[in-house]
Amino acid sequence: MNLELTMQRQQKIKMLGLIGLVMVVFMSFNTLSAQNAQNVERSISGLVSNEDGPLLGVNVTLKDTRIGTTTDEDGKFTFPKKLINGDVLIFSYLGYETQKMTIEAKTSFIKLELTTDMVEMIGALDTGKPYKSKRKKS
Repeated sequence: MNLELTMQRQQKIKMLGLIGLVMVVFMSFNTLSAQNAQNVERSISGLVSNEDGPLLGVNVTLKDTRIGTTTDEDGKFTFPKKLINGDVLIFSYLGYETQKMTIEAKTSFIKLELTTDMVEMIGALDTGKPYKSKRKKS
């Protein structure tokens, strides 16, 4: 009787060990697949426009690098380097506000509308006074 209880205990311990091993293996694969999904490199393309339509020549650069491209006459671009989650693209164009776009898991195409940047002149030009040179006449 005592021998039977000992064998049943050993079977239970083996079964629990097997279940634990299966759980550990399952969790390992789940974590690995989640990490791989986050670090997948992919090509990014997009369209940049303003309120009037597509913009030609918008600078698209990867933050803190010299890697970049510009938009074509249809406002379209394809980034020359494959990007991963967390990469930041910077869109800049003279007369427009610079915008940043962070690459996320589902990002493959970016559609962006730039807004005009207000440039304020300091002071007014005084046209009532003629220009006077400070040079001494010889």
